[in-house]
Amino acid sequence: MVADIADNSYVFSYDMPDIRITGVHEKLSLRMVIDGQEALSENYYPDNDNAVILCNPGDIINEYFVRPELTDDDTWIALSPMTVQLSLSDSETAADYTLYVFYSRYHVSFEPLTDFMFYSRYKVKLIRLDNIEHLSFFVSEKTKVFLDVIYLELGNSIKKTVELKLPEANRMAAYNISPVRVSGLADVQYDNIISYDMRITNGTLTDLVRYVIDRRSYRDTHQFLYYNMFGLPEAISFSGLVQYSPELVGDIVDMVKQKRRFNPFFNDLRTVNTGYLDENKYQALIDMITSPVQYWHDPSSLPTEIIITDIDFTHTKMGNQRVNVNLTFCPANRKYHVFDRASFGGGIFDYTFDRTFE
Repeated sequence: MVADIADNSYVFSYDMPDIRITGVHEKLSLRMVIDGQEALSENYYPDNDNAVILCNPGDIINEYFVRPELTDDDTWIALSPMTVQLSLSDSETAADYTLYVFYSRYHVSFEPLTDFMFYSRYKVKLIRLDNIEHLSFFVSEKTKVFLDVIYLELGNSIKKTVELKLPEANRMAAYNISPVRVSGLADVQYDNIISYDMRITNGTLTDLVRYVIDRRSYRDTHQFLYYNMFGLPEAISFSGLVQYSPELVGDIVDMVKQKRRFNPFFNDLRTVNTGYLDENKYQALIDMITSPVQYWHDPSSLPTEIIITDIDFTHTKMGNQRVNVNLTFCPANRKYHVFDRASFGGGIFDYTFDRTFE
């Protein structure tokens, strides 16, 4: 009896094919344990070729993935691969396999353990000074990541390079590279940063993502936090206009010739236009709307979990034409309303004056 998987191999969950177990005698007992939790314990009878096929194992494994918290507090977030143990036995033989599985929601064009590549849609990304930013990559024993900061000092542009401290090897990591964090890492003035590059290398091959500070004036900007295709934090910002279309919901009934509304709720619906998108940001937007959880980030308050209720992605095929799309969202938690009041401290004039100069 043998399974068509390599023992002690590293794989992305979405890329896992069906597991075919051949040479089964009479009945197959299969047990799957994921990070110490029993996920499957079943008996199977083989087909005419004495084979058993376990379909879509990646879907089973993804259900046991524990997502990290979406936060801006940590320097990095590290994820070890899920340890998947398969125990197989029939009337004559037994076999054990161990797999190390990284979470993924899409097919991945490269193999796990690729230690010279950032897991990002972007080559160049425009960001605001108050943005939250994370960048994902795999950490091996050879991985080195450098931060090259371009900033102004006395009217001159200066470059400063810092090597970043990394978590332990053989795991995924999302590094916090928001401008505020970068200014502390490089020990440069926050407002003086022009751009910064993130470089990753294993000593031979190198990848780079460039972040350029966008100081253009927008009427409104919105940033959303989400889980990228590897289950790690990422952020996306939009500069288009926002249309507010709140609605009052609740059941209306007639009671003794009088109407009453039960469980009234003010649903704060908003439709955000993304602003113009290039192809990379369009793909990142798809990652965002298909994330299992999304948060709206307002710099003046804590991130609020939202639910996307509708999208309008109607557009012609990308070419020379600039594309923008709309998405509608509302708070995910019905208990999002807050009563906030500060005590009145008085004005600079007494009550006999009007409030013109307040």
